[in-house]
Amino acid sequence: MNPDYWGMGLATEVANLLISFGFSQLNFHRLYATCDPRNCGSIRVLEKVGMTKEGRMREDLLIKDGWRDSLLYSLLDHEWFEK
Repeated sequence: MNPDYWGMGLATEVANLLISFGFSQLNFHRLYATCDPRNCGSIRVLEKVGMTKEGRMREDLLIKDGWRDSLLYSLLDHEWFEK
């Protein structure tokens, strides 16, 4: 997302819409997301929408400057509908 639009709640709004669609329309039981542990904004969004941190996957993604860890977050359908 363009930095000019950071902090306006847009990522959180989009995440909520996608989660709602996944559980309500596609009947998913579980959704998950990963993010770079250094990306505080993404972590905040995932936690705001009710996702639970499951753990850290070590060196799971190779990018141009080497291997990167990822944080794993998830949300279950009953957790979403109880919210």
